[in-house]
Amino acid sequence: MEGVDTVLCGPVQLQVYSKPVYGVVLWPAARVLAGWLAKFDSCGGPLLELGCGAGLCGMAFAKATGSAAVLTDGEDDVLELAKRNVELNGLRGVDVRCLDLGFMQEEEGKALIEEFGQFPLVVGSDMIFEPGGTARVLAAADQLLDSEGGRCVMALCSALQNFVVTLEAQGEAKGFEVEALIRTQSGVSLVVLLRGKPAWKLPAFEELEEAPSHQADQPDTQTCDRADLLFA
Repeated sequence: MEGVDTVLCGPVQLQVYSKPVYGVVLWPAARVLAGWLAKFDSCGGPLLELGCGAGLCGMAFAKATGSAAVLTDGEDDVLELAKRNVELNGLRGVDVRCLDLGFMQEEEGKALIEEFGQFPLVVGSDMIFEPGGTARVLAAADQLLDSEGGRCVMALCSALQNFVVTLEAQGEAKGFEVEALIRTQSGVSLVVLLRGKPAWKLPAFEELEEAPSHQADQPDTQTCDRADLLFA
């Protein structure tokens, strides 16, 4: 497919657009978050990924744990790309659904809950990049997280660090507890917001050296870095 590269991040093979088009390229924090999610044993239910883009994080979790995952985004072209990547990786327990973090969020969120129930783990990466973005993400997490015990994990790259404090403050104002703030050497921050008392535990996060590059066996390829060692 013209303008599409194939990227290999650990066990996950992805198609991403060659040009930096919003939502359909692989952004830095997704690689770090996906590597951490690959260390999870389970979360007691399906994972929900907000603003999934190519779908790396949810698929990394599904491949590592054998658990179900639901990838969501609000853009049709992004959802089409995520579906292709799910098929490319042969993941039967991964679903792709529309969730627009805006006007339609509440209605589409209700549809997700009716189909899958509330989620014990909601994740997202590099998706809070403008004023109002934090509130939209937290509104979705508030609606979709298991009310008895769940976690929301947001990963933000170095260019988006100004939003970390906002996420923590607004999360606490909405009733979440800031369980952890992990700052990596690559400049990515992982913010873990806690609700209730989940029965499952977070795995330790290990800071790693730069990973070797891997290329998929495709004519158009692109390398990805730090996440590869996390998948090892």
